[in-house]
Amino acid sequence: MSPEATAPAPAAGKPLLELVGLRKEFGTGTVNVAVDDVSLEVYEGETLALVGESGCGKTTLTRLLLKLLPPTAGSVRFDGQDLAALSAAGLRSVRREMQVVLQDPYSSMNPRMRITDIVAEPLITHDPAARGRRARARTRERVGELLEAVGLDAGIQDRYPHEFSGGQRQRVSIARALALRPRLLVLDEPTSALDVSVQATVLDLLAELQQRLGLTYVFVSHNLAVVRQVADRVAVMRGGRLVEVGAAEAVLRTPRHPYTRQLLDAVPVLDPRRGRRAAARPAPTREESR
Repeated sequence: MSPEATAPAPAAGKPLLELVGLRKEFGTGTVNVAVDDVSLEVYEGETLALVGESGCGKTTLTRLLLKLLPPTAGSVRFDGQDLAALSAAGLRSVRREMQVVLQDPYSSMNPRMRITDIVAEPLITHDPAARGRRARARTRERVGELLEAVGLDAGIQDRYPHEFSGGQRQRVSIARALALRPRLLVLDEPTSALDVSVQATVLDLLAELQQRLGLTYVFVSHNLAVVRQVADRVAVMRGGRLVEVGAAEAVLRTPRHPYTRQLLDAVPVLDPRRGRRAAARPAPTREESR
């Protein structure tokens, strides 16, 4: 079943990322289908939010689009290139342009590494010119620029992750993701481990970086309040399938699929009358929920 569409796709040229008929199965005896026939386009410069309950396939889908997992069927195209058809060198080149920011900024860093080494790691991995003693000063200068770009002081380079707050560590994670000047960032629940006040500052930073650097975001979240703030378009997943895709305003205000309405009704509200009205709505039938 194709997802409900509430708005046409952006008309600004070709998509940067295309997912076509993606399917991912796990297991050999009893097969578990984590992603089932997902086709989706992400356009340059936009923020596409991927939403759904835990276990719906969001994380598996992001691993497929980053080529961290091989699909059982279907294809991923980045800037017109089929990732499955690329050589190891070609895939390595494309991966410079596709980076990820993970949910927990502490567990995604080696606590024994200094900030300078954490942020420089992609540079050293992908760029031979960044290795060696002669390149150390240039690499350190680049790390300082990246830290300042995310609102941190360049002088923190010799400190360790445990010396910083969660919000500061997430800024370091963003600096690391920007090191190779990517075009696409996959943001996997990037603010869910942060306090609400800190979330707002990190979201503002991401918006500013997107505008200044022309970045494209795939923003994975279960927090619809955050999605409403950041997304241009929304893709709703359930049971490994896309059930609704469209402009954020349309999906979040006038959802067409019963599951999307369920997600919106589950958002906590301060007005108890609204809660009672939502509870009084008839539950979707089994056929509607598919």
